[in-house]
Amino acid sequence: MYKPEMRELVAFVEVARQLNFTRAAASLGVSAPTFSQTLRGLEEKIGVRLLMRTTRSVSLTDAGAEFLASLEPLLDNLGNVLDGLNKFRSETGGRLRILGSRTASTILVGPLIGRFLVAHPEIELELLVDDLHVDLVESRIDAGIQVGERIEKDMIAVRLVEPFDEVLMTSPDYLKDRPAPQSPDELTNHWCVRLRSSWDGTVRPWTLTNRDAKVETTTAAHFVANDLRVLASAVQGGGGIGLMPKVLVKDALAAGELVQVLEGWNSPVSGIYLFYPSRRQLPAALDAFIKFMRDNKPGPGWLSGK
Repeated sequence: MYKPEMRELVAFVEVARQLNFTRAAASLGVSAPTFSQTLRGLEEKIGVRLLMRTTRSVSLTDAGAEFLASLEPLLDNLGNVLDGLNKFRSETGGRLRILGSRTASTILVGPLIGRFLVAHPEIELELLVDDLHVDLVESRIDAGIQVGERIEKDMIAVRLVEPFDEVLMTSPDYLKDRPAPQSPDELTNHWCVRLRSSWDGTVRPWTLTNRDAKVETTTAAHFVANDLRVLASAVQGGGGIGLMPKVLVKDALAAGELVQVLEGWNSPVSGIYLFYPSRRQLPAALDAFIKFMRDNKPGPGWLSGK
């Protein structure tokens, strides 16, 4: 059985309401001959005459009247459904789901959430904190926030934090009974606190640079965890030497509970990005979140823990 096209149904309803071909065609923005051909084609395909035409008037057949009575509520309901989508284009209401890495969520996103919700109280925001590799589209997540090295190439990325360095730190208590390392190769003589990536399950290597010099250390892991905040706590408690961004431990650094070792040797990070799947039209809530995060991204002093 032939299934009419939407344009044919809309044309029929319009002429049935106006009972005038010229006005109905004009209201839909099509020419009268095209409009007439569309309706004639509809009748031929379904095998039922819906309209009675004369040179002066248009009227509905019994079949046309019954068809209109059934069709109008369906099109009206479709219109209501489409109107309901307007809020995602012109209003910022709705639900927003963001995936954030553990560190980015703690030091970057979390502190801004309150201000964002005050600015957009109509948005229901959910932050999923996880370092796992998650397909945003499949998981129905609107956007993610994490370091740039892990972002898929088919994503649109907005940089929130400029490139920065992670540095080696330890506690003064740890250095009481042992000398601080003077070169990367001396790290083999120390307890090293290492990060296991939830992304791929590997223990993250320490790739250190100092101007033009670059080394990848082969230190053993005295303690391993899959959360950078846990590693920072272990280092602060005398557990060894760890690699981390200063901003994560700025209070401990200011209080003298942590000190930097091997100054000049750093591990570069490309930056922290907000990323989302490519779309023609962004939901208004996501657009508002992107603009807010971009407008409130931290300055250079934040990167050094100041």
